[in-house]
Amino acid sequence: MSAEPPETDDEIRRTVVDRVREVQIPGGDPISEQLLEDVIVEDGIVTFVVNFGRLDQRLGTRITDQLYGAGLATEGVDHARVEAVDAEAPETGLPVTGVDSLIAVGSAKGGVGKTTVTVSLARALDAAGLDVAVFDANVHAPDAPDLLEAEGPVQSTPSGGPMPVLADGIEVISVELIAEDGPVAWRGAMVHDVVTDLLGNAVWADRDVLLVDLPPGIGEAVTTLVQQAPLDGALLVSTPTSAGTRSAERTGALFEAYGVPTIGVVPNMVATDEEGLESPYEGDGRALGDEINSVEVANESLEPVPFDPSLREPLTSDFDEPATAGEAAIEALASDVREFLAGSNGPEVPEDAVDLRGLPPAAVQRHSVAEFGVGDATISVLMRGDPEELVEVVETALESDGRSIAESRIDDLGRDGWVIEFEPESDAATPSTSEPPA
Repeated sequence: MSAEPPETDDEIRRTVVDRVREVQIPGGDPISEQLLEDVIVEDGIVTFVVNFGRLDQRLGTRITDQLYGAGLATEGVDHARVEAVDAEAPETGLPVTGVDSLIAVGSAKGGVGKTTVTVSLARALDAAGLDVAVFDANVHAPDAPDLLEAEGPVQSTPSGGPMPVLADGIEVISVELIAEDGPVAWRGAMVHDVVTDLLGNAVWADRDVLLVDLPPGIGEAVTTLVQQAPLDGALLVSTPTSAGTRSAERTGALFEAYGVPTIGVVPNMVATDEEGLESPYEGDGRALGDEINSVEVANESLEPVPFDPSLREPLTSDFDEPATAGEAAIEALASDVREFLAGSNGPEVPEDAVDLRGLPPAAVQRHSVAEFGVGDATISVLMRGDPEELVEVVETALESDGRSIAESRIDDLGRDGWVIEFEPESDAATPSTSEPPA
């Protein structure tokens, strides 16, 4: 008596996984070699999420085709796709996945209240409805976890990636949450390694924005992050003093040298006329943006943050309905950051775009053509490399099969790659199989 064909998505998934175990590669199979991060089955489409990091292009292309074949050979599967585990990672020296935008908060001078601003801003953005994360890059004096009351230790995924600690809805990663045996004397290459490992390998859970709390100075941690991390923008924090201004100017010049847009200068702990908010500094800080004249900023009119003792405990502050001058200033800063993020977004990516970033070039071409076997609607793909070449390959492959493209549109996503939308001819014949060309 023959076995019953799989019917539910879970049953199809189990059958697909069994077939994948039969795929032979050097050392075993994709599952035993931990190359397969996930198998997703939905509405007759199976998607394999593959870790291509350990594969050269030849083996990566071969495994991609074998997985595709294993999926299509399974009853109940109408179409198969392969995605890279780090498809969303921008092309930088330090890929970061699971985060839409990264904002650095920095100043070369210590004691300007940078971490307090970072944590307060995180809380204000969270109150505004964003999914927020904080990366504490200060390996020598990590204070952000204490202000957020984040408790470790950091756990790891099966593949070794650090899992951020959740503190009242905000994800946090810091060396403070892993160094349980007391202070560690981080130096030189050790600083570089711990920063890149904690930030780049962390499993961020679909965050809208990640705030990077930079340490003071322009040392190993700062230069590593500014040079290699996919920063979308940066905030400079300064007290209304000549020393603070000079230090902020140095940090801003570093951002500018590596193409990181400066959102603006945050004057912190400034003097106000409000009773009980007496500042140790003179001036309201409104001239700082102009004084730091070597830095081209996106918004020079950021509201100053007064010397407000309530901000020393960000968890007790209310940034949704501010009751103090400090809370109101941070809420205004959060609004400026949200405006910057909205303005820095590139072309809108269709929700049904097939993500082929991270796949070997030959696999990108084959699977782009295969998408035309799914239906006759507009087909969108995300890719890296040469988009014009992919359009030419797709057009040639379809012409050989008696089909054609009515229109193709290419949008540049910057460090996120390219999105290509193919509009098939409405009267073009649609093949009955989604198998990629040989």
